[in-house]
Amino acid sequence: LPRAAAGRGGYLGDQYDAFKVNDPKNPVPDIKASVRRKRQRQRLNSLNVIDQAFRKRHKNNSAMRDKLGHHNLDAALTMMTSKQLEAFDVSNVSQDLRDQYGNNAFGRGCLAAVRLVRAGVRCVEITLGGWDSHINNHEIQAARIATLDPAFAALIRDLKRRDMFDSTMVVCGGEFGRTPYMNAVAGRDHWPHGFSIALAGGGIQGGRVIGETSPEPARKPKKSDLKDSHRVEDVHATILNSMGIKYRKELETPIGRPMKICEGKPIKRLLES
Repeated sequence: LPRAAAGRGGYLGDQYDAFKVNDPKNPVPDIKASVRRKRQRQRLNSLNVIDQAFRKRHKNNSAMRDKLGHHNLDAALTMMTSKQLEAFDVSNVSQDLRDQYGNNAFGRGCLAAVRLVRAGVRCVEITLGGWDSHINNHEIQAARIATLDPAFAALIRDLKRRDMFDSTMVVCGGEFGRTPYMNAVAGRDHWPHGFSIALAGGGIQGGRVIGETSPEPARKPKKSDLKDSHRVEDVHATILNSMGIKYRKELETPIGRPMKICEGKPIKRLLES
């Protein structure tokens, strides 16, 4: 989404912040120097003077020193000249393949995602907004599905064709569900008590529907209504476990607070053949 904020690394550090781009049909923003090479070199030298002075001033405060560290600048400069930037450019892909994904920003984002994973990117998120159907639910959802389905299917086909499907986890989900009933203006409102997520690839055993809840519209579902349901943290644990990440590992935040990577448990039925 153009207006949506990019994900942040939180207590892990800003080196884990997401790098945000919009429609891949446009050039990657802020990746080319705005001045000639000689002028840029002068600017970098001047910045280095400031950097060294800042570090000297805060030599006994590692947190402050890292605020103006070389790692961000070096990473940015490396990226500006990286061949991997070509992964964002989908203009050189065949028209047939682009049409399979859909001639829209989301489809091009999914196409670029496959190319980025091939280039070594560990995690890619493509957003598709506009699902908040408080009115005219059927029309709004149908329009969104017409964009989502072709791109989602093409992405999976592409991963399989490139022999990347088993090593790549594909997750399709939103923030919450919609009410199991229509409101007075033919819409469906927020319903956090039950919703669906689609998982594929990365060791997930396909063709399975796990969990169900009551469609009773008058109340929040009771525990007895839920059958083989799982919480969001279980989905996280399943993904992390499939990717070989020790999801129960405990990390320490900069203020010394212990934090487990995940509190959930892998959904065994998704993983067992």
